[in-house]
Amino acid sequence: MSQPMRLAVLITHPIQYFRPVFAELAQQPGLELRVFFGCDHGRRTSLDPDFGVSFAWDVPAHQGFPHAFISHAPLEQLSRLQHAIPLAWKAARAISAWQPDHVLIFAYTPIFISVSTLLLRIRGQLLLLRADGTDRAFPRTWLKSSIKDLVLRLWYRQFCHVFPIGADSDRHFERLGVAPSRRHPVPYAVDVDFFAQQRQHWSPQRLSLRREFGIGTADLVLLWSAKMTPVKAPFLLVEALAALPAAIRRRFWFVAMGDGPLRQPFEAQLKGLLLGRCHFLGFCNQSEIGRGYVMADVLVFPSIQGETWGLVVNEALQFGLAVMASDHPGCVADLLASERAIPSGSAVFPSGDSDAFANALLAFAEAHPEGFSPLPKTDLPHPRDLASTIQHWASHSASTT
Repeated sequence: MSQPMRLAVLITHPIQYFRPVFAELAQQPGLELRVFFGCDHGRRTSLDPDFGVSFAWDVPAHQGFPHAFISHAPLEQLSRLQHAIPLAWKAARAISAWQPDHVLIFAYTPIFISVSTLLLRIRGQLLLLRADGTDRAFPRTWLKSSIKDLVLRLWYRQFCHVFPIGADSDRHFERLGVAPSRRHPVPYAVDVDFFAQQRQHWSPQRLSLRREFGIGTADLVLLWSAKMTPVKAPFLLVEALAALPAAIRRRFWFVAMGDGPLRQPFEAQLKGLLLGRCHFLGFCNQSEIGRGYVMADVLVFPSIQGETWGLVVNEALQFGLAVMASDHPGCVADLLASERAIPSGSAVFPSGDSDAFANALLAFAEAHPEGFSPLPKTDLPHPRDLASTIQHWASHSASTT
């Protein structure tokens, strides 16, 4: 009987979006998995610098698969040279001692991941890469772009196979010389089963929750589910709503899940504009977010920078919501501008264009004079898609090396 292929995974810390992928990988036949976390951020209560609040995930992101923690250091130490290098040495030793056939690296930053990757390659490990590389996340000067391109071309040569996060990411790897035989794009996926349970639990309460907040059946609820930071462009929504005719604007309510440094001015401007027809729920943990999604009709997602994917779009579509997103997030090409069936009224507008955003809101209101009914089901990428693809190409790489 042949021995199962051993796959080690290296990632910075437990992340709720990756838990179902690792759980699916652990179930793949002929594969033995172990996930190595650089630290345990999110497992214990700690401060998130973007949300500005301390929390621990209430749905454990490290359970359901074999794993080990390299350290219990704060997450920020993985980005600090003096701490990251010793932790990388420790990670490389621990992974090599487990004797994997392949090591799957998630991303190529921060420093802890970069140094660990180099050390593992020096030790002769066969490497795979799952990364959200993209050419559009951040604006750069020609010089910085040229230098980064050169570095990444060399960096990507270390990997037997690359798994881009979607079509936009795949174009990035193609441009930088990763041959088609060495890459296979698989879109980002959320925990489909978990959100199906959330929807089943919260959907019967949709009308009562809306009544509790004073929202009528014909009212249209815009949902914000993100950190409130400049790159998410919250004030673009304010500008778009302000541009609407007053009669149309009165039909819109706003519910926000999330927190961040811009919350206070964002909340003040929207409350003044919508005359109280808005509710800021603050940071919502995983078991709570279904309440916000089930009350809403439209996810608004006007990000202008740094959005390599945008997993909240996956979440909103699973609840059957329409989505209004800028054309910046990487998920747009795979989820909103593809042949997938998406809810009526969904729209993609040019990044930073408040007039186009306002026109999308106006069209949505005119198309739904008696209110919006979320779709019963939306076909979305599943974590098992990535798990089975990784297992297939890891096996293929093992047979050809």
